[in-house]
Amino acid sequence: MNSLKRILFSCVIALLPCDVAQSAEPPITSLVFTPDHNSVLAGSQAGVALYTWPELELKKRFELEMLNVHKLSFSPDGKHLAVAGGNPSETGYVEIFKWPTMNSLKRIGNHEDSVSDVCWLDPSVFMTASLDKSIKSWSLTGKSSSHDFLGHSKSVTAICLLKDAETMVSAGIDQSVRVWNAGTGELIRTLNQHTGRINALALRPPVGGLPMVATSASDRTIRFWQPTIGRMVRYIQLESEALSLVWLNDGERIAASCIDGHLRIVDAERVRIIGTYPAIDGWAYCLALHPSGQNVVVGGTDAEIRQLSLVPKSMSLEEVGEHINLN
Repeated sequence: MNSLKRILFSCVIALLPCDVAQSAEPPITSLVFTPDHNSVLAGSQAGVALYTWPELELKKRFELEMLNVHKLSFSPDGKHLAVAGGNPSETGYVEIFKWPTMNSLKRIGNHEDSVSDVCWLDPSVFMTASLDKSIKSWSLTGKSSSHDFLGHSKSVTAICLLKDAETMVSAGIDQSVRVWNAGTGELIRTLNQHTGRINALALRPPVGGLPMVATSASDRTIRFWQPTIGRMVRYIQLESEALSLVWLNDGERIAASCIDGHLRIVDAERVRIIGTYPAIDGWAYCLALHPSGQNVVVGGTDAEIRQLSLVPKSMSLEEVGEHINLN
């Protein structure tokens, strides 16, 4: 069945108008640094690609049976890679690979649509968010989900687990942010201040005080929340819709990749943009922060992947332009 779908998909592409570039590759939809921090994995409809760091030279490709790849995520111990996605409107699952051999261990999941996000509770337990509106909890040793989290009225786009390992936060196309008991599946509260579908969700590094998450949506805002008390702290509106978010290591700044191909750095405390930098010639679908905190890698349209050096927090605005380095 999958082989037939691939043939039909290829035929559809072949019938597109002539002004569409024939060499166009599918966009990169997920990026993650390998546990040794020396390579980058990129996910797309073409499978998973391994790039060297920081040169970003293509080293190897891994083909998959799933048609769409939405998320790449390493287990906390770095021994397993979860590749989440599926076949739209048909099935969603996660394929687990042994790292670094990339031997496929098993497929987990029985969603009715693609899996959009994955978060790990521990080295053997993870949660999946799906376009079928559901969230499920899985064990590497089990065959069925241990908990179902039901409440979103439309597709779930992102999930994260707070550091207490007891609270999970989700976001979706229904414009809501929801807070759950990760152990029981109980819905604790729902937050509805966004006025468009939510694209991304990111947990701030622990810097003291209450936990904070950030969300970006099609309303062009980034909103900052304290989910344990159900409070939206502040928000900022951007010139362009942000598709992916990542907090910088200081917990005071957040990077956003946007549909205009730019990377924006936002001061989360003063809610102001402190830098806007061109990154991708097209939509910048995803980004990842190098563990050193000094660089980000951005992926997007036509399989383009770029790295940017981050501006040190102590640098003046006059020095910013000289520091940014596009490779």
